[in-house]
Amino acid sequence: MTNPFPAPYPTLLGADPFLQSCLDRAVNEAADVLPSIKRTAISFVTINETTPMDFKHAGIEYGKSFYTASLVKMGVLYAAYELRKSANQVVTDSGITTPNDLYARLKSNFDEIIKNKFLSILREAQIALTPVNERDAKKTPIYEQIFTMTPSHEVIFRPQFQKHLQDMIIKGRNEAAAACIQALSYSWINGTLTAGGFFFPEGRTGIWVGGTFTGSMTPIRIPSVNDVDAAQASTCFDMANLYAHIFQHTLVDYKSISENNNTYSRLMEMLLMVSAAEGDNGSWLDFKRHKPLFPERRFSVTHSKIGFGQLKSRDWVASEGAIVQRKIGEFHKADFIVVFQNSFSDDDSINALRSIVDRTIDLYLAGP
Repeated sequence: MTNPFPAPYPTLLGADPFLQSCLDRAVNEAADVLPSIKRTAISFVTINETTPMDFKHAGIEYGKSFYTASLVKMGVLYAAYELRKSANQVVTDSGITTPNDLYARLKSNFDEIIKNKFLSILREAQIALTPVNERDAKKTPIYEQIFTMTPSHEVIFRPQFQKHLQDMIIKGRNEAAAACIQALSYSWINGTLTAGGFFFPEGRTGIWVGGTFTGSMTPIRIPSVNDVDAAQASTCFDMANLYAHIFQHTLVDYKSISENNNTYSRLMEMLLMVSAAEGDNGSWLDFKRHKPLFPERRFSVTHSKIGFGQLKSRDWVASEGAIVQRKIGEFHKADFIVVFQNSFSDDDSINALRSIVDRTIDLYLAGP
């Protein structure tokens, strides 16, 4: 095996005119009360749990890149599991049985490919390196910090790296995210996002991780709608497509023998579920965490990763990738992916977003 990068994942989201009309109406109704809600970018996706699943999409400004803060940590999580899959394939192909042999083989097989891939992305995206960030741009993964091997020769995350991943998603800790990004490198993370079809260099849109959240590496920025140049940016559409693959268990569809035969998609999904249920940073959409100040809504949040950060304008913005669920009678339910960015984080704005989600579901379930 010479190429560690994945083949492009298909776009699962298909435009749906009726769903779009429902979302537009819900947003317009909310904007009559709070006009500033119009600034928010949204992807709204229905999930039909057929085999394969069917994902219908509607959105507002969903194809534009916005500074989105910690929501892009989902890109880091995905890249970690993609590298683990490639490392396990090396073991299968070569018969390696020790961690030290694994590290040496990964460096010899992968590093030059990873570095060159990222440099080609930067050229295509017309992102000029500076003497300050060029060194960080050419770094490659530090495999010794990421992986070890089980007695059965499965490549797994080292306990400390696994804890960093968990703390990054569930607790929202920037120091944990920085440790993951430094170990994986900008080269691997963004090379994987591009190869997987979640970042597009020519348009400089998609999920981009060019900062560590702590300043421990020099930022590499791309243009964004709301923050000029941003080191952490995403489109709603590409993040929603990533979530759809996680929910369908087709993102890094590889099983871990040592983790109850769960696919890597399932392991990522479990982190999102724990984050929604008991994470340190509760879902913006979860009204239950904010009682009794806000009205109840008729959906629950089952999976979540939020973002919260300050723009260069000094405005604070909220973002989130969530899966919400509406119970329909005693035995049925409907699931939806909701990704939003560039919302104000005040109570009125967040409550308006909850209203939009609830109202869109109402209108969609009522039918044409």
